[in-house]
Amino acid sequence: MLTAMLLAVLGSISLPVASPGMEVPESTVFELADRTTYTLGPGDIVTVVVEGGSSQVLLSAGVSPWMEYTIGGDGYLSVSGIGALNVNGLTVEEAQQLLQRIASGYYPSIHVTLSLVKPRKLRVSVGGMVNQPGIYLLTALNRVSDAVLSAGGISTLGSREGTMFTENGDTLHINLNVNGESVSFVSDPFLTNNAGIIIDVCRNPVYILSNENALETRELLPGEQFESLLARMGGVTGNLDLPDCRIVRDETMIPVWNHETGFSDVELVPGDTLILVMFSDSIVVGGAVNLPGPVQYDPSGTIPDYVIAAGGAVNTAGNTIVVQRNGRKLDGNVENARLLPGDAIEVKYSWFSRNSAMITAITSAISIGLTIYAINR
Repeated sequence: MLTAMLLAVLGSISLPVASPGMEVPESTVFELADRTTYTLGPGDIVTVVVEGGSSQVLLSAGVSPWMEYTIGGDGYLSVSGIGALNVNGLTVEEAQQLLQRIASGYYPSIHVTLSLVKPRKLRVSVGGMVNQPGIYLLTALNRVSDAVLSAGGISTLGSREGTMFTENGDTLHINLNVNGESVSFVSDPFLTNNAGIIIDVCRNPVYILSNENALETRELLPGEQFESLLARMGGVTGNLDLPDCRIVRDETMIPVWNHETGFSDVELVPGDTLILVMFSDSIVVGGAVNLPGPVQYDPSGTIPDYVIAAGGAVNTAGNTIVVQRNGRKLDGNVENARLLPGDAIEVKYSWFSRNSAMITAITSAISIGLTIYAINR
């Protein structure tokens, strides 16, 4: 039964994916280039800024105060008025020092600064347990996680670990689980040109199902418990309803948390399914309002605030408001109740206002009947 449920969910998942061979947008490059570790190569775009010296002499020699250059396919950087130098494999800082030495031989009093403007494009192959295996164009400032994302992300039965094979024959381990101390991936190296990335399949899987109809798989470590698995997933999120989360094992539901002892010490086993229940981030407003539906949750929001956000009460609204929480009606005076995500507010209709037309018709009919009766007498 559980397997059938998981397969049904698998079939219903639709993930946004990129097409094989597509170029990743520039916005996916999030970090700065480290001048002492970033190695230059063909296709990198750099700027050279020249300061000092006699501007007339420099200009006559073809030296520009500022110029943008692209490193050639042979790894050489050709700087007008200074010459060509092989910077392939040098860091930005090393290339600047080399350029300074050469330039000082011609113009002793100048100072040269070399900066990376745009990283070179890389051709990377992504395969294994990803949704869209293929070849992608990224940059030298992208990491393995960016390549996996461009390949549609890790597939449902994929591990977070794998291997990157470099053009130089090196084999680098990939581990896209989260390090609980640094809140970053355990091993997410920078990409290299013509690298091949393979994401492994889960061999000891734990299935994770959320009420957002999302299913993923994680590789289970020996002796692992719910808390440590959550840490590898990035930690406990603010909208996780821990008391309602469960471990499903052989049709048995095992709680993972209680308010007295905290996390359960039950060890997970391959094949377990973890059901993660999330708090809603909205309040549902219905009934006699103009725009019934979900309204963004605000911790300081009151019932009148949410009613206004739902377009305000309609003319036929009454004075009664009902608040539902977890399927149960809140008792007592709810006007000053502290609302929680997932609550539902219902503004009741006024029976007399909603049925005023019918009441008017009945009253008119009675009045006419009495008039006719009086005339006939």
